[in-house]
Amino acid sequence: MKLELLLNELKIIEVRNSLPDCEIEKICYNSREVVPGSLFVAIPGYVTDGHRYIGNAIDGGAVAVVYQNDLPEYQPEVCYIKVADSRYALGSLGSCFYGKPSQSMLVTGITGTNGKTSLTYMLKHIFESEGKKCGLIGTIHNLIGDQVVDNRGRTTPESLEVQEIIKEMKDGGCSHLFMEVSSHGLALDRVNGVDFDYGIFTNLTQDHLDYHKTFENYFEAKAKLFFKQNKASIVNGDDPWGQKLCELLAQKSATPVITYGLKPGNDYYAKDLVLGTTGTAFTLVTPVAQEKLFLNIPGEFMVYNALAAIIVAVEEAVPMSVIREALATMPGVSGRMEILDVEAPFDVVIDYAHSPDSLEKLLQSVRKIFPGRIVLVFGCNGDRDKEKRPIMGRIAGAYADMVVVTSDNPASENPMDIINAVVAGVREKTDQVATVEVRQEGIYYGATLCGPGDVLVLAGKGHEKQEIMKDETLYYNEWDTAREAVARLKGKSDK
Repeated sequence: MKLELLLNELKIIEVRNSLPDCEIEKICYNSREVVPGSLFVAIPGYVTDGHRYIGNAIDGGAVAVVYQNDLPEYQPEVCYIKVADSRYALGSLGSCFYGKPSQSMLVTGITGTNGKTSLTYMLKHIFESEGKKCGLIGTIHNLIGDQVVDNRGRTTPESLEVQEIIKEMKDGGCSHLFMEVSSHGLALDRVNGVDFDYGIFTNLTQDHLDYHKTFENYFEAKAKLFFKQNKASIVNGDDPWGQKLCELLAQKSATPVITYGLKPGNDYYAKDLVLGTTGTAFTLVTPVAQEKLFLNIPGEFMVYNALAAIIVAVEEAVPMSVIREALATMPGVSGRMEILDVEAPFDVVIDYAHSPDSLEKLLQSVRKIFPGRIVLVFGCNGDRDKEKRPIMGRIAGAYADMVVVTSDNPASENPMDIINAVVAGVREKTDQVATVEVRQEGIYYGATLCGPGDVLVLAGKGHEKQEIMKDETLYYNEWDTAREAVARLKGKSDK
């Protein structure tokens, strides 16, 4: 693409040296990826600053540089384009370079502390049930139809990769895209250039305060999504921060707002919930009708996700018969309220719950669904929000009959320091707590505490396939670990 056409997307402060009449072969923000004919975008980062590598990019063949900070020198054979925010500019450039692919698709962005992953899968299943080919960008992986695409370890990739992925989805025949949008991604403008039709707000609870510092900052990052969509904002009206978002949008946005929840007064709400191990029956109340539905995934909090998905489908004229069938046949989402099939006298539930609110909602649902005692095994991440550790401990102590605190990606921290911070919170509610540093052994110990009819809840890991330690990252699989624990118990009992 011609450089001049790309630069039409930017608010340019200054151009040094004349614009070359050339084709841009590639856009890069990593100087090691530059090829001859590249446009290099220098982005200030938290670890290093892309401005330091402009010389390397030029040596690699970059013909033009987009930057925001004044430079010590400017080479005469290279065009320098100064902008106010080069990170923001990257998204605009990427969208233009890849042909503005999101404008050719129906795009729904989902943000919130919890529920994003399950909701993207619900939406994908509903619209695929109507015969649409759908793309998905999210925590577990990215999907083009059924094809798995590497998400490079990020819920929301850098803006250039986002545009490249959307272009792949468009070329692969996708008409719809459902995308998790993290608070980090919004704060760092990773979705700049994405043309959203719907924005969904699931909730806002304590998480990521190590990055955002305050709830207000966290909320403001989430709220950025809702000034980007074309059709509607869909907001959890039961959530206090959702209510605040509605007030903000009423003042500053002309886009319609549709609320959902379990409380009457929302535009869409669910009542008469019947919770079970195979799913939840409920009555959907809409502005025009009531429908009896069954969601094939257990947990009250999953009903919230279903409501948001239903709204998008109804707004897009998907027949209620299709929605009903899709929810009833909805496959489970990996590591989300997943009841493991094991030959044991007790049940095993695996869930990604790693924030105070998600742990509380998980345990509340488990208490309503399972009649026996709850044995909970969980931990908290290292190098993350330390304030939530005793809070999650208190929640665990309040809802579980026995708590086993163990490791969960301790990273650079001492695992026992994290465990002890969690235990301090647990002991405020109960003395039924044990500590086991190694997670595999913690899960086995938890299994030994379970009697017939009890439920072993494994929280925090979910779909993850790694355990991040100080000096290494180890392969880890929660499902295999749980099955091995049951097998060890069986072997012990057979002796």
